[in-house]
Amino acid sequence: MDNQQPEKEQDAPKVIATPKKPAAPKAGPGMALWLLTLVVALGSIGLSVFLWQGDAAQQKNLQQSQADIAGAIQRVDTHADNNRNLQRQLDQQQQQQQQWQQAIENLQLQISSQQKRLLSLSTTDRDDWLLAEAEYLMRLANQRLLMGKEVNGALELLKAADSIVKELDDSALYSVREALANDMANLRAAVTLDIEGHYLQLSALAQQAETLQLIKLPELAVAEPEAPVVDTWQQRLAVGFKAALDKLSSYIQITRRDDVYQPLLAPEYEAAVRQNVRLMFEQAQMASLAGKQTLYEDSLAKAHHWLSTYYTLDKTATDPLIARIEILKQQQVAVSLPDISSSLRALKTYIETIHQVVPITQPDTAAEAPAQ
Repeated sequence: MDNQQPEKEQDAPKVIATPKKPAAPKAGPGMALWLLTLVVALGSIGLSVFLWQGDAAQQKNLQQSQADIAGAIQRVDTHADNNRNLQRQLDQQQQQQQQWQQAIENLQLQISSQQKRLLSLSTTDRDDWLLAEAEYLMRLANQRLLMGKEVNGALELLKAADSIVKELDDSALYSVREALANDMANLRAAVTLDIEGHYLQLSALAQQAETLQLIKLPELAVAEPEAPVVDTWQQRLAVGFKAALDKLSSYIQITRRDDVYQPLLAPEYEAAVRQNVRLMFEQAQMASLAGKQTLYEDSLAKAHHWLSTYYTLDKTATDPLIARIEILKQQQVAVSLPDISSSLRALKTYIETIHQVVPITQPDTAAEAPAQ
């Protein structure tokens, strides 16, 4: 059968066939899917490339922005430092200007004070001399009262100062005279103590104690022994017994219990006792001058003890001295003195007011130049 078919083909007339264009293949579902996949892949690749380029550009832009911000911050800090330096220089210049202004004001005050001093020296008159004299008397009164405790002397000095202030006849001196009146009233009310007379009384007692008899030497009388007449043995026995009795009585001393025993002072201690008594009186004098009441009383008590213990030979001379010591012991030497300085302060305030003297102050040193 196979051979017959070609023969039929050979017998048929040959027809020359014209070539035809191949027909376009029809797109099926697989081809569309493949194309979609290819488009998605290409899109993804393009998007990735686009995003990568965008991230790189953004990263570069971010770095550039950070660098720009850092440069801007540095420039701002530099400007801030420059502003601070400029402000510091301005402050230093202002401070220097203030110091120079203060120096100028001090110089003006000094010039004004010198002018007022020259004016006060050129216009010194009798009133100024009287004020200086009153001030001197007030100072002297305070010194007399504090150093010598002379209440009456201080009072007389204040009276003299008051008479000078009264002579000035100035109504502005009313406060000064009022202070003087108060100080004089306080002096009149103060307890007066005759320091000088008290000191002389203690000195007189010390001299009187020097004249007292401290010890008395015994007077020894040497008697010639009588030769006893011995004729018989009875007389010899009586003489021997009497001699033995006399010798035995020399070893025995009989004293009464109701008598106070006073120790006998050896002659070599007389100078020490007298020195101690004199020292107690001198210590009492110093205590009376210093106003120390306890030391004053203790000194006189010790002097009383020494006199009553060792100066017992002449009671008629010792007892009046001890009685005088007891009277002086009751004397108050610690006297509270009033304050009389208010009048002096009031007078100084008045003098400063009328002269209006401005104290001289040294100008400040030049300030250092500001740092450039």
